[in-house]
This record gives sequence, C-alpha cells and structure tokens, in this order.
Amino acid sequence: YFGWAGLAGRGIYKMVMSVGWNPYFNNSEKTIEPWLLHDFDEDFYGEDLRLVIVGYIRPEANFPSLESLVAKIHEDKKIAEEALELPLYLKYRDDSYLNTSSKQNC
Repeated sequence: YFGWAGLAGRGIYKMVMSVGWNPYFNNSEKTIEPWLLHDFDEDFYGEDLRLVIVGYIRPEANFPSLESLVAKIHEDKKIAEEALELPLYLKYRDDSYLNTSSKQNC
C-alpha cells in the first residue's frame, strides 16, 4: 500500500507500507509496517503518526532471500514516490487528518 503520513508536528511525508504476516519472517501476528520516505536525523518512537492510505501496489509475498525482499521493497518505494505525485493522490497530502497538531479525534 502507499499514501501519506503525518508525523507529530514534523510534517507530512510520502509513505509505503506492508499489511500482513510478512511470510519471509514467519510473523505469527498481522502487522502494519509503514515506511516514511524521508531521511530523518533522529528516531521518532512514541510520537503521533497518522496515515492516509490512498493506493495498493501488490499482494503480500514470500521471497527466497532477504536481498530479494529488500529489492522488492525498494521497487515499491519507487512506485509509491511516482504515484504520489499524480493529482489523484497528491491531493490527499493536504487532508486535515494528517495534521497531528490539530485537535481532531482519531
């Protein structure tokens, strides 16, 4: 999946995410793993993160190696970065829900 992430007053960023059990790592619980497509200078654990999912890239899959998994994740990143520049998806960057400094309830 791909979309936009609003991070605790820091800003709004493009993101790509996995939703599922991640068969490569044999997860026993379903997870949601967003990847904010930005280089941060520091960690932001514990801060509010709001996501707006606007598109779907591919189904969950298993991979023969960690290298092939990483290569596919980087391909997903490229797809998301390009798609999020399209007017159809770009308009969601301004969604008020992503503004974590607002007093809106989740």
